Formats: sequence, C-alpha cells, structure tokens
Amino acid sequence: MENKSKRNRRVTIKDVAKAADVSIATVSYVLNNTQGQSISDDTRKKVLQFANLLGYECNVMAKYLATGKSNTVAAVVNNVSPIAAPYYMQLLTELSRLLNRQNISLSIIDYADACRGNAVCDAYIAIALSEREFKEFADTKYVPVLAVDCVFDDFLFFRINDNYKSLCQTAKREFGADNVSLLTFRLPDECVAEAEKYFDSVVQIRDFADISGIPRDRNYITVSKLIYDSAVAQNSVKLENASFALKASAATDAVLKAINRVQATAEEHDIKV
Repeated sequence: MENKSKRNRRVTIKDVAKAADVSIATVSYVLNNTQGQSISDDTRKKVLQFANLLGYECNVMAKYLATGKSNTVAAVVNNVSPIAAPYYMQLLTELSRLLNRQNISLSIIDYADACRGNAVCDAYIAIALSEREFKEFADTKYVPVLAVDCVFDDFLFFRINDNYKSLCQTAKREFGADNVSLLTFRLPDECVAEAEKYFDSVVQIRDFADISGIPRDRNYITVSKLIYDSAVAQNSVKLENASFALKASAATDAVLKAINRVQATAEEHDIKV
C-alpha cells in the first residue's frame, strides 16, 4: 500500500530538484522559462529531462489561485473553413511564438465550449466572429476579451483587423490600375462591409470550386497564400503575405496591455495593420 501511495503522489518541483541535484529555485526558473537567470544549457536540459521522467505536471489552477494569473491566453475559434484554416493556423502559430517569449502560453478553444464555461486564462482572443457572436461571448467573461478579424465599434475592446484602405492602395499602386478587388476566404459580414468601402468588390472563396468562377477581368489582392497559389495561374493576383504576422504582433501587444490593465484610448483599441 505504501508503494502504491508513493506512485500516486503528485510529483512536485522539490522531487525534480532532488533528482536533478539542483536547487528548487533553479527548477522553478527552468520550468517557468524565467528570463535573466544564468542557467547553463546542460542544467536546463537535465531539469527538463527529469521533469519528464518523473511525470511532473504544472498545476495551472494552483498557480492561478496563488498569483491571480495563469500565464495563459485562450484563442476562441468558430467553424473555420478549410480555405481559411491555413491562414489562421499561421496566425495562431506566430501568436503562440510571440506570447511564449512573454512566458504566456496559448490554448485554442471552440466557440461553443468557450460560451458554456470559463477557461482558466488571463485573456481571450476571439478569431473571426461576427459582432453578435463576439458580444454574446464577451458579455459572459470577466477577463479581457480581444478580437481579431472582428469589425465593430466598441471602445472597450481591442480589435485587430486588416487595414483595408491601405491594402487597397497597395494593390492599386502595384497594379497601376484603379480596378482592384479583394480575394478572400469567408469573413464575418462586418469585415466584408468594411472592405467594400475601399475595394471595387470583395470575392469570398468558400471552397476550391469557387476559384474557377472568379471573374478574370479584375485585379485582385489576397492575404491568403492558399488562395493566391490556387488562383494566380488564371488571374491577376497579388499576395500580401505579412497580414497574419502583423496581426499576431499587434494582438500580442494588445494582450500585454489588457492583462496588465494599461490604459489605452479608444483609437488605440481599434488596431488596423
């Protein structure tokens, strides 16, 4: 019974420190990726190896209760189409990389699940929701909620969107023509309405069959490499490949401001990249 009890006991950082023959502080620094500590690569590898060998698991809830922060941000997604998925995967991957530099991890939660309960996180980032979906979700949360590819007018929330005016101007300049359309995966209606203020038209691709029906007498710009690769052989298409990286960078900055309660003006909450 004693051996079984030992096997079932939760592994602590004290156990990891003893096995790796280092201090508890060193284990804490390594497992939390604390910056500014002089820890050799060999020591870091040894701590991680013993933590893995012993089955150490970070208790996020305990950390949250102790500090008031979980060092976690949750991205909320809803019915992302196969055409849009590669773009948003790029965005989320870059966002995860940038947040990790700040010792913040990123989790991904389905919209329906996120609406039903509260995750242990310091902030939510809603991806490509309509204004109605965003408001219904945000109204139930008690931590900051940010929006990416969600166009609406509310100074309480950080909103990060493509700068459709600048995107259109870039396309006109590169084509040397005024006849320019936006070629995109399906977006919330509010995003489409915003883009239509500047482009001659907005052509949404719902599946690959739509690409063959694109009018060929127009010039197009897109932020999706998948759409660009599929359409460029038969159409005049330019690719703006920096969109996902710019949004990830802006979202990271906004997250840090939101969770640290940094005051921002209404204009600063409306971010266009």
